[in-house]
Amino acid sequence: MKDEELAEAISPPAAKATTYELLVRQSRKLGGVATSAFHELKHVLNHEINMPSRDQLLSGLSLVPRLKNSKHSDEIIKIKKLVRHSHEVLAHVHTVFPMTLFPDSIVVDRTKVTIVKRSFFWSSSVMSLRIEDILNVSSDVGPLFGSLTIASRVMSSVDHFQIHYFWRADAIFLKHIIQGYVFARQNNVNVGKLPRAQLIETLAELGHD
Repeated sequence: MKDEELAEAISPPAAKATTYELLVRQSRKLGGVATSAFHELKHVLNHEINMPSRDQLLSGLSLVPRLKNSKHSDEIIKIKKLVRHSHEVLAHVHTVFPMTLFPDSIVVDRTKVTIVKRSFFWSSSVMSLRIEDILNVSSDVGPLFGSLTIASRVMSSVDHFQIHYFWRADAIFLKHIIQGYVFARQNNVNVGKLPRAQLIETLAELGHD
């Protein structure tokens, strides 16, 4: 009986010691995991992280709308090309200084004739006439200078516009270009797709008396 009592008296402390050791081991394992995680995080933070630039972010954000509106953007590009093409200047002539203190000018592009009359510094009146609205153009030339008269069907206070004191050659050149364009439109001659140099040459031939 003494041996059994002695065994029972010894076993509880042994069991308690075993449970304590298990708790110590578990706490050590948890401490090791936490320490390794801290070191890994520290390693990551010490390295440089490459962030995307502002342009990359904007391009990424606008990618979907750009794909959705690709057809509309193509149409806008075509329209801009047509506008630039229609505004291509064929002739731009000024009156002679000092015969006119504030020189006037005439600009001819693929769709219209623009007359700019200046009366003072930074002061001007601008009249744009479509080629279809021009009825006739005539020129009066002398040894040095020439004038241009443009008749139009546009309803306004005057039915013709007259500009004086161009150089003689400029007045003749403008008359040929405008008259040739009017002739081409009245006879349904398609000259709109010609390159600029070829178009000027063709209009000058058509408008030559």
